[in-house]
Amino acid sequence: SVCLCVCLLFIFFSHSHQYVGENYTNQREGRVAPEDIDHLSRESFPLCMRQLHQALRDNHHLRHFGRLQYGLFLKGIGLTLENALRFWRMEFVKIMDGEKFEKSYSYNVRHGYGKEGKRANYTPYSCLKIIMSNAPGPGDHHGCPFRHSDADFLRQRLHAYQLSKSSVQEVMELVKGQHYQLACIKYFELTHKVADGGFSLNHPNQYFDESRRLLSGERPPKSEKMDYMSTPMNTQLEESDTFSDIPDESFIGMNESCVEEATDS
Repeated sequence: SVCLCVCLLFIFFSHSHQYVGENYTNQREGRVAPEDIDHLSRESFPLCMRQLHQALRDNHHLRHFGRLQYGLFLKGIGLTLENALRFWRMEFVKIMDGEKFEKSYSYNVRHGYGKEGKRANYTPYSCLKIIMSNAPGPGDHHGCPFRHSDADFLRQRLHAYQLSKSSVQEVMELVKGQHYQLACIKYFELTHKVADGGFSLNHPNQYFDESRRLLSGERPPKSEKMDYMSTPMNTQLEESDTFSDIPDESFIGMNESCVEEATDS
């Protein structure tokens, strides 16, 4: 029947677009303190997370989906719940009092660590989750800069991060071809000054781990260039989160009376 065909297509699509790699939950807990995050953002964050961190420092606030994307990433690199509350509070109280933060924002932080609501152990977003869902609007800073940013703005941001004109052009060519994860790997290579990143990128926390391994000398740079471009874009984007295990605006922010009003976003 038509209904059966629709259901089968839905099941096939859902399972063919699931991220099946490491979920980066709590195994690194305690490795990162709030005082580490500024220098780690410059050294080892992918552009999506570096952009969120800079926006947080500039504005002392992130909107809902930015907090989700960035907060779960920080959880994945080892920021404990106690330190996460301290990190967000230190920034937010620059524009509001502590009572406002506790009433409107601390619940969301605890929720992301599985201490509120249905107490799920939420996982950081994969690249495809970031690329394919919740596109940013005006005033937002989440999403994938290679997918969602205006080309001129992206060029300016890359120049601001000390990439040469020719290096920026290399990245932009990949963006133009919709090879967003390849553009991120190229950004990794250029900022780490290696000819080959040596990995196929599927997750922002994977980017961070590879950076720390490289900078610590745990693994030497690869001497041969991997042929990433032989892989079509659809294969680059085949792995994703199951969206059901990620907290969203309808679950955190609207249905809980102690969470900030949806107008904040």
